[in-house]
Amino acid sequence: MSAGLWFASGYYFKKLRMVKAWSLATLLQGLGWIVMGALRGQIPDWVSISFGNTFIFLSIVSYHAIIVNLFGKKANWKVGIFIAAVLFGTLVLYQFSTFPPQYRISILSFFPSVYFFLTAKTIYVENKRQRLTGNFIFYFFLFSGLFLFGRVLVYTFTEVSVTQIAFGKGPIQDITYLFFYIISVLMTFGFLLMCIDIFIKGQIQDEEKYKSLAENSTDIIWVWNFDLEKFTYVSPSITQVTGYSIQEASDQHLSNAYTQDSYLQLKELLIPRMNDFRVSSMKIPYAYELEQVRKDGSTIWIEANTVFQKNQNSEIELLGVSRDIDGRKKSEEEMKRFFKELQLLNHTKDKFFSIISHDLKGPIGGMNTFIGMLLEDMETKTPKRMRNDLNILYQSSGEVYALLENLLTWARSQTNEISFLPENVSVKTSVDTVISYFTFMTENKAIRIQNLVGNDVFVFADENMLETILRNLVSNAIKYSHVGGEVKITAEPKDGNVSIQVEDFGTGISDEIRSTFFQIDAKQKSMPGTLGERGTTLGLILCKEFIEKNHGKIFVESEVGKGSKFYFTLPKGK
Repeated sequence: MSAGLWFASGYYFKKLRMVKAWSLATLLQGLGWIVMGALRGQIPDWVSISFGNTFIFLSIVSYHAIIVNLFGKKANWKVGIFIAAVLFGTLVLYQFSTFPPQYRISILSFFPSVYFFLTAKTIYVENKRQRLTGNFIFYFFLFSGLFLFGRVLVYTFTEVSVTQIAFGKGPIQDITYLFFYIISVLMTFGFLLMCIDIFIKGQIQDEEKYKSLAENSTDIIWVWNFDLEKFTYVSPSITQVTGYSIQEASDQHLSNAYTQDSYLQLKELLIPRMNDFRVSSMKIPYAYELEQVRKDGSTIWIEANTVFQKNQNSEIELLGVSRDIDGRKKSEEEMKRFFKELQLLNHTKDKFFSIISHDLKGPIGGMNTFIGMLLEDMETKTPKRMRNDLNILYQSSGEVYALLENLLTWARSQTNEISFLPENVSVKTSVDTVISYFTFMTENKAIRIQNLVGNDVFVFADENMLETILRNLVSNAIKYSHVGGEVKITAEPKDGNVSIQVEDFGTGISDEIRSTFFQIDAKQKSMPGTLGERGTTLGLILCKEFIEKNHGKIFVESEVGKGSKFYFTLPKGK
């Protein structure tokens, strides 16, 4: 029986834990019965009785430890081995003592009965805790313990003849040997039933656990059967991700679950994988990024982790776990967009410095040449002529200063060094402040600037940025106005915003030049002012950036020969 159980543990009972250990314990018990029975008379009695009974007791200790381990607890082998050693020593000493032989049977029965009771208790408690249904082996251990304990009482407190002890032909011994033989067989049978019960219970719990995991997972778990050409399982999360019910998704063909491009891509990759699986049966996982079709007709990006497997009918299946990566895909697209913007910014930087080198180098070079001429002719020039030349130099240096100021302001804005502190700002006050900057320019060209903004007009914006915007627009208006001209600044509330307008009646702007406004990466074109003032579009680029920073927009209207009107919107203040 032990040998048969040993071989069965490698085949039929391969998945049942401890079966092989139980077969070894049974083999140990069989060895004990051979030593104590078959070899009785062939070897000294103290050897056969001591070793044989110790082997049998160790098998019972092993049964107890195996069952304790089977329930996931740690067995105390040291105690069992120590008690077996005590039993062996007691039996050896008893053989050479003068005590009646019947008490030796009491000792031999007492030790195993204790372990039978302990094992029965363990089985009963764990059956209750784990809700197992099989109590077959529990009753056998319990009855074995009761039988042996009864044997202890019989041999201890009743008169039993020496011929009925050990292998004598007494009814008690006959019943004992028959009992142990039947119990050994039925106990092994009961152990197998308990193992099967625990295994099936574990399988059910695993199935329930995996089922619960699948049903509560946000990922879609699915199985596609290639032989049946259908989904044999789709988890409930399909509804949340695609809007299809489980039945609707199961009735879909694989080709309809994804967009045509994604399905063709998947099909092209699956065919060689399936051929490899047919040959090797190796479960190699693969991941694909596919565009899945939703019930409302929209699509969503998913990452499908798949592996080939064979079911119980040897049919090839594709097990897949699909995860929603639509957000990640959008982030990747956003990163690509940012990368393009970064490339554009880099290109913009190159063009920007090209503009600066051209527009800054020219005026400074001209100023340097002009100063040299002044120094050469200073003694021969009249004060009036000298004053006129100095005015020209002052105007040129002002242009360079304005260009540098815009450059530095733009550079600080690109490195986020300019603080953004929006507040309620009086537009009229800001316009007055800006007009005071251009006293020399307006007097030089006899231009009249009208501040027509009402005292009750406020915007919610950064005051320094607003003044920078107005300063650039007013500077351009003066630059392209004719001598004796006029510049009007107005503001009016409109749809929760305030529209601020800077209008001149000068040369106007051609469509070709106006098309490059606000684009630093475009080829910049500008024309000189009415008195030859140099102009760049850097100021307008800075205006657009600051206006958008303050949640506004800028517009321009112009007609050649009639003037220009720049207007921008900002959020209305209180």
